[in-house]
Amino acid sequence: MPTTPPISHYKDETQDILDKEIDKEIGNAQVSEQTPELKVLPVKKPEKKPTNASNIVSAFRQKLSSSTTPIELPGLGKTVEFKEISTREQKEMSKVALQSNSRPDIMYCTMVSLINELAADKDFDIRELTEFERIQVTLNLQQMNKINPEIKYTCSQCGKETTYKLDTAKMLRNFTKTFKPEQEFKIENGNRTFVFNAGWSKCGLVEDFFKNYYKKYDNQSKAIKESIDNMSQIEYMLMFLKSVTLVENSDPDDKLTANLEEMTYGERCQIIDSIPQSVLFDENVGVISKIIKHYIEPMQAVFKYKDCPFCGAEQDGAVASLADFLGG
Repeated sequence: MPTTPPISHYKDETQDILDKEIDKEIGNAQVSEQTPELKVLPVKKPEKKPTNASNIVSAFRQKLSSSTTPIELPGLGKTVEFKEISTREQKEMSKVALQSNSRPDIMYCTMVSLINELAADKDFDIRELTEFERIQVTLNLQQMNKINPEIKYTCSQCGKETTYKLDTAKMLRNFTKTFKPEQEFKIENGNRTFVFNAGWSKCGLVEDFFKNYYKKYDNQSKAIKESIDNMSQIEYMLMFLKSVTLVENSDPDDKLTANLEEMTYGERCQIIDSIPQSVLFDENVGVISKIIKHYIEPMQAVFKYKDCPFCGAEQDGAVASLADFLGG
């Protein structure tokens, strides 16, 4: 009778079978690890076709940008077509005014760029025209876009606040009437005579003045900034000077002329700084007093604040901010 193997025999045999199966599985796993990965080719995304909404937006922009209004510019001897100010452009102007605290140089340069952008004729450049025409275009744009901003001021006498709306059409009519051609001012100074030719200077020259003058403005105290603002008003008046001729009284043919319009801002400053201060600033006969009388005062009368409706006091302020002009 055959002897039955002990249970340990079957246990060892079973373990051998299991070990072989495990080795086989491990081998298969190792083989699969060595199998090269499949390359995934990039899937080409379908082209995004314009939606109906984007087509409508594009059509709106094109149609509205082609709608223009003519503005007569005497300096060019013709009319120029201008587009209306869009909501986006109005927002950008207001944003610039807020971020710059309506700093004159930033507001001026922004306004000049906006006028050129709104002109339908891309060869048009407001910098080639005079300050008078720039203000005319600004008021026309304001009227064209039905912008009649509210102005608030506090009365210097009774302290009450007043709010009123600008009458753009009236301001435009009154401002147009203030135009004066070039003037000649002669001022005696000892043995010499200074002959000034004055008039509205080119917008581009004024833009250069603002860019250069307000370089001093950054990182200054409030008091210094106020001083710069005050001096800039005087400097702005001197921008009305187109040329100056120095004549020796003993020999009228002995003349020296500086054409200020053809000079850079720095060169202008050097000429003006060399002139005796009494010739410029004497309150009775100085050239500044003559510029104020012939050009500044008539312009200020147009933009002057209304008198206080509560006490009737005359107000010194004027609507001079470009943010005010555009309702910013």
